Amino acid sequence: MKAFQFPLQRVLEWRELQIRTEEEKLSTIQNKLAEVLHRENALIAAQLNAEMNVLGRPLVEAAEFRALAAFQLRIRGEKVSLVAARKNLEIQIAEQRKRLLKVRKDCKILENLKERRKKAWTYLHDRELENTAAESFISNWARSNAESEERPA
Repeated sequence: MKAFQFPLQRVLEWRELQIRTEEEKLSTIQNKLAEVLHRENALIAAQLNAEMNVLGRPLVEAAEFRALAAFQLRIRGEKVSLVAARKNLEIQIAEQRKRLLKVRKDCKILENLKERRKKAWTYLHDRELENTAAESFISNWARSNAESEERPA
């Protein structure tokens, strides 16, 4: 009997490639989200640092208050854009996870089919080996029986 071959092996390999591609896409989006979160935290730290720097002095000029207010306004604007970017990336991550789950499910179906086919092939192969062994045994037994009957006592 020939070796086991899954007729849909190329389709299974293609599905596995799809999984890797979708995982890479998800990883890219997650890295972008991490970058946005890092930028948000850096903005918050810069804002707190500026406020503590100005408000921690005993004497502060009006120009410094104006500069601080302008800086805070600019930071608020950047925070708004970063929050929007974060929400957008979170939506993209959720959608990408759905796509990845679907591709994994499709691949799992093929893997299960391959496993069932391999089990059936193994069963038939083992059965063929048993039949061959039984035929060989019967043939040897019949030959030894025939030889013992041909010999005179």
